[in-house]
Amino acid sequence: MKIIGIRKSEFTGSDGDTVKGVNYYLTEPMTASSAEGLLAERVYLTEKRLSELGFVPKLGDEVSVEYNRFGKCSGLRLNSSSK
Repeated sequence: MKIIGIRKSEFTGSDGDTVKGVNYYLTEPMTASSAEGLLAERVYLTEKRLSELGFVPKLGDEVSVEYNRFGKCSGLRLNSSSK
């Protein structure tokens, strides 16, 4: 998936603590034979998760999205074509 947008985010969680992170907007080509165009997706990573990535995602990077068992984004992996 290609990063096409980045937006910082800050909100108050249900416990009253401030949560800071980043929304990443991604696209990839649709692969179904009955589809054409791009698939778009937004994923959110907290500052803590971002610090654990080992790289700083930027516009144009090709990444793979990692999900936890609850279906939430747990990380991004930089594809070798973006290095």
